[in-house]
Amino acid sequence: MPVDDIKAQSSNLPTTQPAVETVTLRPATVADAAALALAGAATFLEAFTWMLPGEDILAHCAKNHTAAAYAAYLDKPDTRITLALTGPPAGFAAEPAAPVGYAMLVAPELPSFDVQPADIELKRIYLFSRFRSAPVAGRPGVRPAQAMLDAAIADALALGRTRLLLGTHAGNERAIAFYRRNGFTEVGTRTFQVGSQLCHDLIFGKRL
Repeated sequence: MPVDDIKAQSSNLPTTQPAVETVTLRPATVADAAALALAGAATFLEAFTWMLPGEDILAHCAKNHTAAAYAAYLDKPDTRITLALTGPPAGFAAEPAAPVGYAMLVAPELPSFDVQPADIELKRIYLFSRFRSAPVAGRPGVRPAQAMLDAAIADALALGRTRLLLGTHAGNERAIAFYRRNGFTEVGTRTFQVGSQLCHDLIFGKRL
């Protein structure tokens, strides 16, 4: 957007940060690849600064969180991505447009795990911490992370899959508690590379 256009519309922008912003969920398409790349890199950075060196985070994001990478995933028949968005107040934009999280369902990419034909993987589910308690449009009383997981489960069922798998760091107690509340149990482990770091995750599964 040209600078003059931004100035012309600046009077429509809020002057203070709201205490609560509504999150809207919708299925992502290839047209959202750039938004997913932005959300993917930014939420990965927020999530892992405590355990990974900056160089490794940059290397990982440069390889895995690009518009081309997300477009390639969305071109695959088993990929479903739910995008979480929020944005300027009504009247400034046609819809909430800033990506603040996403849940990404793919054909399993767990080479060291005994994957079954009816399995599917929740490869990524990320949300900026600021939006953990935000209201979700159309889902009163449901928090965004739960709404994204519910959408992923619905997509998995629609694809005819009977088990949902996911990996999470063994020290991520918040995430593990969330998955356990949703009926996931530990079913294995995985090892993978992030930059120069060899990382180890727990694998959780849920029968659908």
